[in-house]
Amino acid sequence: MTSTSTPPRWTLWLSILLLLWALAGVGAFYAQFSASPEAIAALSPAEQEMWTSMPRWAWAAYAVAVFAGLGGALGLVLKRGWGLWLFPLSLIAVLVQFSYPFVIANGLATLGASALIFPAFIIVMAALQSWLARNWTAKGWLA
Repeated sequence: MTSTSTPPRWTLWLSILLLLWALAGVGAFYAQFSASPEAIAALSPAEQEMWTSMPRWAWAAYAVAVFAGLGGALGLVLKRGWGLWLFPLSLIAVLVQFSYPFVIANGLATLGASALIFPAFIIVMAALQSWLARNWTAKGWLA
């Protein structure tokens, strides 16, 4: 699909903010995936248990979530339509990723309701990015 109209200037600034958000997600993934034993030992016993027992599929979903989000955000900055399929992939991966700590490992009971605040924000952001990609593609702002 080719662009049929020039996007407003604010779309570039929003795209850059979403790219920074995605880079923060990649940084968080790297920091958590490569956490030292000392860093893990600093967590509460419940968090340590959840951390050390996190299955590979949950780590894989985390990686897909952050890297698909990064690709989608880069697509928005470059005015490409990659986000049309990368952002929904990221959203699905986020939901799969958070299914482990909050559904399977019963993290809500262990960590409390306040532990859901940031994951809920991440889910909202992933859904918003999916919506933006669809919306901007429909307006012809992404090639």
